Amino acid sequence: MQSDFLQSLRAVVDAEWAAIKTGPFHRRIMEGTVTRALYREMMMQVYHYTRHNATNQAVTAFVEAPEKLLKFVFRHAAEELGHERMALRDLQSVDLFRDSDLAQPLLPATEALIGYLYSVALRYGPVPRLGYSFWAEGSYVYIDGWLKKIAQDLSLGKEQMTFFSSHIQADVGHMAQVEACLKEFVTTPQQQAQVTTVARTTLFLTGQLLDQVALRHPQEPA
Repeated sequence: MQSDFLQSLRAVVDAEWAAIKTGPFHRRIMEGTVTRALYREMMMQVYHYTRHNATNQAVTAFVEAPEKLLKFVFRHAAEELGHERMALRDLQSVDLFRDSDLAQPLLPATEALIGYLYSVALRYGPVPRLGYSFWAEGSYVYIDGWLKKIAQDLSLGKEQMTFFSSHIQADVGHMAQVEACLKEFVTTPQQQAQVTTVARTTLFLTGQLLDQVALRHPQEPA
């Protein structure tokens, strides 16, 4: 039963990523030349939603849940704390960050993603939020082509993309923990539906965020 659910959840995630890769961000990255402005915009949006991840994960504890799951929540929240600063350091390493950038308005999809995750945390608790963790911890297989193209176009080394490179290895262990939690704590059809909805919605909003980045930075004329 649980293996069937994980398989169906992966199918939902695969479908959402496939949809994202028909959109303007994918085309802009893979068919055009990545500009410094586009990369800077993308990383600033990543910074803004990532800095809330530890907090909105911890906030799920306001909803009653098994102690073992809460221990996972708090441990994982602590591990995520401060990761967003790597995004800023990556921008600083290529002279693409100014302090004034932090005061710039967020894109609508970034605001929506942040707000939705807090809503999930406060209304539904830690079990449904596993849907977000499920795809986020396993995202690198889907975005590897983008990262390579960005690095190529901007001549970035691994030491200048620490936000992504550091997560790739850490998320292997995190993904195993998330799957273990899904198997143990997602035990009813209602919980499965909630987890699936959160996975689909957060991935859709992330795709919208990326597409809004691309639309703000169209391909420059040759």
